[in-house]
Amino acid sequence: MLFDGRIIAGISVFVAVARTGSYARAAELVGLSRSGVGKAISRLEERTGMRLFDRNARALKLTDEGRTFLEEATPMLEGLGRIAMPSDPAEIRGRLRISTDNAFGPYLLLPIVTRFLTDHPRIKLDILARDRIDNMLAEGFDVALRFGEPESRGLDKKLLVQSRVVTCASPTYLENFGVPSSPDDLIGEHRCIRMFDDVTGKAHIWDFVNASGEHRPVVTDCGLTLNDAPSLVAAGLGHYGIVRLLDMVAEEHLKSGQLVEVLPDWNLKRWPGYLYTPTDAYQSPAIEEFKSYVEQNLRASTSGA
Repeated sequence: MLFDGRIIAGISVFVAVARTGSYARAAELVGLSRSGVGKAISRLEERTGMRLFDRNARALKLTDEGRTFLEEATPMLEGLGRIAMPSDPAEIRGRLRISTDNAFGPYLLLPIVTRFLTDHPRIKLDILARDRIDNMLAEGFDVALRFGEPESRGLDKKLLVQSRVVTCASPTYLENFGVPSSPDDLIGEHRCIRMFDDVTGKAHIWDFVNASGEHRPVVTDCGLTLNDAPSLVAAGLGHYGIVRLLDMVAEEHLKSGQLVEVLPDWNLKRWPGYLYTPTDAYQSPAIEEFKSYVEQNLRASTSGA
């Protein structure tokens, strides 16, 4: 079988459909119409003599032949991508779909993104803030960047940052309710504002860590539970209670005096931030460049933290 340009193009479309599980999402990735994607898949099946997708299923699913073909096609496309990688990063092109959360996105990712887009004018980014990672492939995401304990279902992950968890409250709240001297003081004596765990759907247990590595988990009385960093900040600034924030979220409010750190000897817990990509998914030159850029610039910006 002669692997001409049309077959290579068809394989690229096939991998996009397999990754996203949708003709419509694949069309956005490869720059074709939905009907154009369908025709490309039909031509590829005709040329290879394989039935790559089960079109009778309610959702678009790979056949056994399709899964085998995907396993063989993905490294081939990656190899071609490396060969065709422009020497000038400004010439790399593509459109990437990025998943993030409400802390990693505004405080770490967006400052990097503005520089990345300036340095890579042919790459476009769609960034969506989500509570959690569900199915990156099904939702058409190329990369996810988010805080929390790692989720590993079909995902490759890389640790990027470790952010300190800071316990704090407004001066007005501390004036009215007093300053806690130990984590145990929080039980029954203070109003504490907790964050939902995206994975379990329950409020996080507050785990305090000191310089000796001693852990002190505390289940606080929680009159208010929230699911995003901006709301947590707003509740703390509104004098309702004590909050725990990632250091880069709390920094400007601590410097301004709007929030005050409490229990500093117990604020040594670190919360990890990861970069995720779908396991075995094709990594285009644009994806590889974005991952490398984010990793290098995040390490540079947080090296002094």
